[in-house]
Amino acid sequence: MMRWCLIVGLVGVFAACGSNHKKSADGGGTDASNPCGVFGTSCGSGADCCSDSCDQGACTANGATCSQPGSSCSANTDCCSVSCVGGVCGTACTGDGDACTTSGECCSGNCNNGTCAALNTTCKTDGNGCTASTECCSQLCNAAGVCGASSYCVQDGDACAHDDECCGGVCTPQSGGTLGTCSHPTPGGTNCSAGIDGTVCSGCDSCCSSLCEEYQPTGVKICMPAEGCRVDGDICHTDTDCCGAAGTGLPGDGNVTCSKVHTTDTTGICRNPMSCNPEGDVCHYKMYTCGNSASRDDCCGAPGNSGVCQLDALGVPRCYGLGTMCQMSGQSCAYSGDCCNGAPCVPGPNGTLVCGGSMCQMMGDTCTNDADCCDGTFCIFQPGMTSGTCGGTSMCANAGQSCNTASPCCSGETCVVDDGSGTTCPATMTTGCVCEGAIF
Repeated sequence: MMRWCLIVGLVGVFAACGSNHKKSADGGGTDASNPCGVFGTSCGSGADCCSDSCDQGACTANGATCSQPGSSCSANTDCCSVSCVGGVCGTACTGDGDACTTSGECCSGNCNNGTCAALNTTCKTDGNGCTASTECCSQLCNAAGVCGASSYCVQDGDACAHDDECCGGVCTPQSGGTLGTCSHPTPGGTNCSAGIDGTVCSGCDSCCSSLCEEYQPTGVKICMPAEGCRVDGDICHTDTDCCGAAGTGLPGDGNVTCSKVHTTDTTGICRNPMSCNPEGDVCHYKMYTCGNSASRDDCCGAPGNSGVCQLDALGVPRCYGLGTMCQMSGQSCAYSGDCCNGAPCVPGPNGTLVCGGSMCQMMGDTCTNDADCCDGTFCIFQPGMTSGTCGGTSMCANAGQSCNTASPCCSGETCVVDDGSGTTCPATMTTGCVCEGAIF
């Protein structure tokens, strides 16, 4: 599957495809003597799994990982080649409409009467040949002339085997084959018209997070997640994932729930159909990088142009209704802007967001975005999850992390003064600057 094989942060450094074996202790290469587990195999940690994701004692799916030819597999989408025959990854999948003998060799996972049947008739799914990106469900025709992954998760309409591969958290099986197509929950209307995290975008207003940035491994613009709580219209697993969840004590407390089509569904949408925008939600902001944000001007802290809508460290306009107050370590928060001294806003012991006890999260600590983690580390989590763990290392600072001449930003990021002005950080400043990516 022409996808980047290991997600190491949302906008950070990415490893190339590895074989279907556990990574070595230093994170480079593989340990061929210790095979990793495919989907459903029992595990003690993500290190036991080909997907680097272990959930409740079993290896789960991850749309950002894939295995090389000759490796073990349980579905076509486990493989970089999108071909899994007899439990082993092949070299390349057979395209739609071409001759086949088994479903496992088809990019679509469906060999029907000796021909690979298409999963999607409106766009080409992963692994199929292409001449232009507009032909592909992923919106990326790579240099090899094959539809490949454009993001860290699978786009709507593209091939999948499990929910966790999809940006929208929903993989719907197709009849007659072994694969399905990705989609997202539709439990009702929101203030966000389109653009959940990870999906391809054209500009700020095409993302729920108002954060459309270039995804470094592919060069494709995608919607990046906002730091802290998940904003209105974005996917969620529980109410506590959303800005405005009950029990925070912040402006808009209880206005938003994680709405699901069925109560048994794993994934839903953060919805606030009738009330004011809660603390941390995206809001209307004039004359910034994106011009004017299209979000409504209705923050619970104060309506209208009252200064309640402010830009966060990533350049996202967020509702901030605490005035001159700030939340101390362990107190409820919606995003880092609520916390004293800009401490990260991360999941606490009971899963609700609280202000961290230090200026950044160390290796192994929980996080919601690269911005939460200390310089040179990344927030690693599988697609669809709203929090992860700080890990990985690099010689540069990622979006939202502090920067100066001694700690430069990674490629594609600019070191700016942390006041929302976008002013380049002077060489004489050693504190008060953050890395900011180009927002479209």
